[in-house]
Amino acid sequence: MPNSERYLIDSDVLITSKNLYYRPDFCQAFWDWIVSGHKAGMLFSVDKVRIELLAGKKKDRLYAWAQMPELKSFFLPSAAGGPKWKELAKWATTQHYLAAAQAKFLRVESADAWLIAYAAAQGNYVIVTNEVSAPMSQTEIKLPDASTVLNVKTISMFDLLQKAAHKTFIFKP
Repeated sequence: MPNSERYLIDSDVLITSKNLYYRPDFCQAFWDWIVSGHKAGMLFSVDKVRIELLAGKKKDRLYAWAQMPELKSFFLPSAAGGPKWKELAKWATTQHYLAAAQAKFLRVESADAWLIAYAAAQGNYVIVTNEVSAPMSQTEIKLPDASTVLNVKTISMFDLLQKAAHKTFIFKP
């Protein structure tokens, strides 16, 4: 993994991992890998993702996980991407997307556009997402498609794990 690239994790990656692939009951190593990657200065997310995680039930494991002291600096302040968010909003509202898709993507509390804006403003982040490009969609603005507008790269969690988990979930930059 190149040392200059850092990664911003989308909320859907964390939620899907908790619900399907890496449930903490049997794969705590995945969650330890994220903490380890954060401590190494490589894995982060934004405050809007934390808000989405905290919107869940208080008994939900992600609710507790998002409040761990080790992750205090994991959730970066998305406001730093404000000017880039405005640029992204201008793009989204001039494309072929239906109004409902635009409204969903541009909701102030929604994380996707803020992840992209923050990554673009900082310049050396890759967004980790489960979403797949669908440029012809009119009903949904996909994170990978919107990312290209601001020259932000995306990667799937599985590809990132292949690059940085080394078959053991031991984070190795």
